Amino acid sequence: MTGTAVTGRIRDVTTLALPDGSTMVVACDSVGGIGPKPGDTVAADPYTVGYFAARTPVLEVLAAGAVPRLVVNNLCFETGPVADAMIAAMSDLARELGLDAGAVTGSTEDNVTTTSTAVGVTVVGIAEAGRLRGGSSRAGDIVVCLGLPRSAPAHTLTPADRAMPTVAEVVRVLHMPGVREVLPVGSRGVAAEFAALAATAGLRHQIDDRHSGQDSGFDVHASGGPASCVLVSLSSGALVGLRAIRADLPVTVIGKLSSSPPT
Repeated sequence: MTGTAVTGRIRDVTTLALPDGSTMVVACDSVGGIGPKPGDTVAADPYTVGYFAARTPVLEVLAAGAVPRLVVNNLCFETGPVADAMIAAMSDLARELGLDAGAVTGSTEDNVTTTSTAVGVTVVGIAEAGRLRGGSSRAGDIVVCLGLPRSAPAHTLTPADRAMPTVAEVVRVLHMPGVREVLPVGSRGVAAEFAALAATAGLRHQIDDRHSGQDSGFDVHASGGPASCVLVSLSSGALVGLRAIRADLPVTVIGKLSSSPPT
């Protein structure tokens, strides 16, 4: 590589400026103690673990405005049926993005016996010049939650959960007119991610009053687990199109963004 490479961050991802004007975007996630092994704290089938381990960093790369190009899995346990199922899940997720089998690579631990599941996933994407999305929300935008915040062990998560947007649906949202940003919701919950989205754009955020009570029916502080839902900032006119993504996909208006007062 020639030229000067400049590193930076957009919320949870690392960026690397490339000499041709594009940007490499790197996202990482890990899962430990969740799986089918005897020492795991939470029992789960390996396909589900592999799928969700890859889903979070894939969505983070997409949210940054990049196209995922490589999915790297570091499986901290031995080769065998469990590893095969996890890799198959990641390969299926890669195919949702239009990637071929060669875009999924990684390693296993075959030197020692393991008793619990541990997985690390790194996703690498490329954003063309001017395509990074971090901080692109605008004053006056509304912010909605697409899907519901769910997390194990309180909920049983599956890749086919209809209350969760698919990766393909998130890609579709990113290409909708009037959509500014998408931000996956993790363990910090909707309220914390809403604040982060606003801060990145230099804006103020206001949560809708309907979510302030205990009986609102939507907990803005609940963990989103493995990005079970995403926040979307958009112009108010784009809300109809967002609701049309899928009839049974929950769309909840969380609040609005406004200009920060001068300092």
